[in-house]
Amino acid sequence: MEKYQQKSIIAVFTGGLVSVAGCFVLLYFAAQQLTTQINTDAKYIINHLDSAVKERRKILTSLNKHDFKQCGEATLLEMRRALFDSQYVIDIGFFIGDQLVCTTGAGILSKPIKDLEPDYVRTDESIRVRFEPQLYLLLFTGRPMEVVIVRQGNFNLIMESKVLNSASIKSKSWEVIYQELEEIHHLAGTKGIYSKVNEESYLPYETTYVCSSENTSYCTAVHLPWSKFFSNNHLLLIISLILTCLAGVSSALLVDARIAARRSTNQRIKKGLKKGSFYWTYQPIICLQTGKLIGCEVLARFEDKYGVVFPDEFIPVIRKNHLTWAFTEAMIATTLKELTPIEALPKGFKVSLNIFPCDVEQGNVSLLPQITELTDSRFIICLEITEDEYLDTSMAHAHFRTLVESGFNLSLDDFGTGYSNLRNLQNLSFHQLKIDRTFVQDIATEGLKASMIPNIMELVHKFNYACVAEGIETTEQEAILKTAGVHYGQGWKYGKPMTASKFKNYITSQHF
Repeated sequence: MEKYQQKSIIAVFTGGLVSVAGCFVLLYFAAQQLTTQINTDAKYIINHLDSAVKERRKILTSLNKHDFKQCGEATLLEMRRALFDSQYVIDIGFFIGDQLVCTTGAGILSKPIKDLEPDYVRTDESIRVRFEPQLYLLLFTGRPMEVVIVRQGNFNLIMESKVLNSASIKSKSWEVIYQELEEIHHLAGTKGIYSKVNEESYLPYETTYVCSSENTSYCTAVHLPWSKFFSNNHLLLIISLILTCLAGVSSALLVDARIAARRSTNQRIKKGLKKGSFYWTYQPIICLQTGKLIGCEVLARFEDKYGVVFPDEFIPVIRKNHLTWAFTEAMIATTLKELTPIEALPKGFKVSLNIFPCDVEQGNVSLLPQITELTDSRFIICLEITEDEYLDTSMAHAHFRTLVESGFNLSLDDFGTGYSNLRNLQNLSFHQLKIDRTFVQDIATEGLKASMIPNIMELVHKFNYACVAEGIETTEQEAILKTAGVHYGQGWKYGKPMTASKFKNYITSQHF
């Protein structure tokens, strides 16, 4: 399978995984919201149920205390007073025996009405309860009402469930029941919901069952279907799904971009080292006192069919993949091959090669004296090594001594910018110290680093080093460095890094 196909599969898989995970998260929060909603509805119903029970007890207890024997004006007055303050009761009736003789709405009946058998009797409170799905009050014969009729003593209350059918309840499928031993008695709502909830015939999270803490026999079962919940929150759902899809697509694109950036760079560098995608450029080093060309620094560049990869990108890849020595060997072979035929370069011309500090620690530099093309070269080979903790070991010191004994020059690169141990200047067999470009660039602004150059030159003179300043771009910088006693200069003022052919033309045109 091609690499781009693999990357596409990984990106699509990641995007799909993020989308699925997003859907699960969305579903989880939807479930939490659904649970919260039905629990809120159940609590609302139970609270009203408890209030209705309290109201029933208060009214019936108060009326029965009067011990009325007949329905007269006094009886009707007390009944109407009780009805006036009630929230759940819509009518009150007075009985003599099993005969309803008067109500608050109709007054004294011309013909008494026989009481019907209750659905159940609560012996603890001596009340008789009957559910009527369609009751026509005497004053509203054309309007059926769903009510619960509760009788205690000589009075009964007609309590409508309309208060419970509030817009505050989002769950339209609910039921209030009274549970007595194994019997279930319907009181309000949709009959049969309680049985279905107990049978677990609904999807998860869309039902709940709650009993009153004050009246434990009274319970409510609530059902809010997922479909209804999503219908109630369809706009939020659509927005959430869109965001989830966007997150999936964004993740896929991000992964694809990251894979392309990281994997392709790794692969390009690895293959490029074998296929010759690396090439080397040469930047002139000038004697500041005479203006003569005395050497050059070899700088690596990379370009393949996909484009250019800059040093700050490929150097970390080379280190990470342990390709430093292979890279150095390729640099040495190519540099000697390209510079040796240039007759204009005199014997003693200094060629500066950058060496990775890790190759010092690992001992790879000990192989350099074995490269005959390097030791027999007509050039002075200067090995530039950046300040690093690897330099401050006895093993590194031994390697450096071997290199010097084999005829190599050593240069301490980027002095003052990283790991610094002044003891190295005295103990190591270095010939040259290189001032980093940041010090030179600071000259124009008279910054802190620029002020350190005289101190650096004191060290250079003390240990009898040569000194190279890199990054020179202006005549002003050159003059200041020359006055400070810096020996050599390197930078765009004298020439940018160039290929071997351009470097040859540069030498010819400058008449060095």
